[in-house]
Amino acid sequence: MHTPPDAAATVYSPEELPAELTAEPSLIVSDITESTSRALDELRPPAEPALRTESPRFAHFPWRNALVKIPGPRTFRRLRLDRNRHKLTPAQQAAAGDLRIGVVGLSVGHAISLTLALEGLAGELRLADFDELELTNMNRIPATLMDIHDNKAVIAARRISEIDPYLTTVVYSEGITTENIDQFLHGLDLVVEECDSFDVKVLVRQKCRSRGIPVLMETSDGGTLDVERFDLEPDRPLFHGLAGDLQIEDLVGLDRASLTPLAVRVLEPTKVTAPMAASAIELGHTVTAWPQLGGDVLLGGATVAAAVRRLVQGKSLRSGRVRFDRDSWLDGLEDPIGTTVADRGPHGSAGAEPVPPQEETPVEAMSDRELVVHAARRAPSAGNQQPWEITSDDDTVTITLDPTRTSTLDVGHRASAVAVGAALYNARVAATARGVLDDIEIVDDAGTLAGRARLKGLGTGSPSPDAEAELTAILTRGTRRGVGDGSPPSAVDLGRLHDAATSDRTRLVALTDRTDIDRYASIISRSDRARFLTPELHREMFQELTTDPAAAEGIDVASLDLPPAMSGMLDVLRRADVMALLDEWGGGTALGADAGARVASSSAVLVVVQRGTAPVDYLRGGIVAEQLWVAAERLGYAVHPMTPTFLYAGDDETARTLSSNHGDELAALRREMLDTWPLGADEAPTIVMRLSRAHSPVEVSRRLPVRGTARCTDHGR
Repeated sequence: MHTPPDAAATVYSPEELPAELTAEPSLIVSDITESTSRALDELRPPAEPALRTESPRFAHFPWRNALVKIPGPRTFRRLRLDRNRHKLTPAQQAAAGDLRIGVVGLSVGHAISLTLALEGLAGELRLADFDELELTNMNRIPATLMDIHDNKAVIAARRISEIDPYLTTVVYSEGITTENIDQFLHGLDLVVEECDSFDVKVLVRQKCRSRGIPVLMETSDGGTLDVERFDLEPDRPLFHGLAGDLQIEDLVGLDRASLTPLAVRVLEPTKVTAPMAASAIELGHTVTAWPQLGGDVLLGGATVAAAVRRLVQGKSLRSGRVRFDRDSWLDGLEDPIGTTVADRGPHGSAGAEPVPPQEETPVEAMSDRELVVHAARRAPSAGNQQPWEITSDDDTVTITLDPTRTSTLDVGHRASAVAVGAALYNARVAATARGVLDDIEIVDDAGTLAGRARLKGLGTGSPSPDAEAELTAILTRGTRRGVGDGSPPSAVDLGRLHDAATSDRTRLVALTDRTDIDRYASIISRSDRARFLTPELHREMFQELTTDPAAAEGIDVASLDLPPAMSGMLDVLRRADVMALLDEWGGGTALGADAGARVASSSAVLVVVQRGTAPVDYLRGGIVAEQLWVAAERLGYAVHPMTPTFLYAGDDETARTLSSNHGDELAALRREMLDTWPLGADEAPTIVMRLSRAHSPVEVSRRLPVRGTARCTDHGR
């Protein structure tokens, strides 16, 4: 059922005016025909004679208990739209008066409907919204307190009727449903879609496309106007294909967390304003709904009306999107006396050229030395930075720490030293597997930190079956970031993990109690939030990511195994202006929620602890960390390093220097971790890994080609 009886004015001729209505003593009666008659006399060019003899009408507004005597329909329209002349020709204005336009969603849609009515750009407006007006709507809907709890479509229809009682308004106070949409769309020339429900957005477009009805949408963010000309392009994908060619059937059963990323993709996350993008992250945390400003909404009414005018004027209006961003315009204010445009800075810099994928020799065809180098390259490193230089000659393979491949969190190149240690472990296993290991040595001299595998009898060694099995595990080792099932490890497995991580200089802290795991989940969640909100750390974090699966360095985004709510928001998350706003608001809890949830799903959290804090101590710790990783994978666990932002800060003061705006928080988190799981005075954490039973595939990242040169030719295998 639609159009409640009190949603639109009723217009009577003098002969039709009910006697019982005029007999109502409380009825407020007014007459504007005397003043409109004088206005008619003043029109230029003079009004046609027929307008002077047109019979007046009576408009009854039941919600105001008012009756107004008004000019007849032709005279009323001629006077009301007189100031449109020269903006619209009489023929164009007449064509506009024949348009039948549907508006779905009467928050932004109220301003749009109102503007269309003001400009006379429709002869019929169909208004659909199931929602009632609340006080929180009144920053953008031009209603009054007396309208609270009334249906939004009814409120808009009443206001339009008070402007032009001759304009037909049809109200669908139940909103748009699968049952009424065909009736709503029947005979429409144009639809303006402004609803909040993503499934209704899809349904409206799908039906409009099948009927050849164009769809306009104004997002009220940055003045974005969207045009989909289904009348000209019957096969055009919905939302320009930004979220794929969606069908309403694709959305059945999806919850809000699954729908939000689709909506964000439609909005183009790299182009929405920073406040809107940041609010998408904060939905359900610090904001209950999408933010909207009254000025933006009113601007939306103006831009949609401009698009409709182009239609009646016969001008081009193609499918696409345009932004009327007032803030950007105001940034370009010019002094008419001496033009000065503020420097807007660079629009961005191009990323580094990706390294083309290199063809690798099959393992069985590699020489002994080639295999040792290859295994060393397969070691893990923070952000897949590969902070080493690998050189080789006849009887040595040397992995030297490269101090240029570092980051803010790599305090004192400690994370890099761990990576060099992991590479040295891999080299040792490979050399042992081929039976050519002579010795392993660590070089810590004059600022150079390196690990070296000395080889013997290249091509003549006796293979070691145990080492060959471990080498296979090393070469297939990778990070699996999927959510686990939380099942605890067995006592036997824990014993083997402790054995793998225990040496004369290292030990293992295994968190298996749910309280401990949840405590660490809370720490890593808050640590990740600080990393997102710290400008320099945020920049480095996203520099580590790549969408090119063939990239030789960095982390492939596809390997992150992100939930839909985050993967759909990735372009929002990488925006520095969005992070700055979240920080200003004190928001961003959701930024660390995914990391916290992954840790909470773990079977165990493993902390490798080493004695000593010199670079060489971290290198030795890296050897053990890689041995533990491989052992855990061989036991069937998924391994995911999850070291907190502050891990390599040796004290609270250093932790504070890691973040320009969240240093105190990082220092406090460091202290919380050490207070919960105390270390000895001469101990430091090497790495933190979560173990889980997850079904996500292992991701083996690509590697850069060896930058060092082999100074002698290989001799056999």
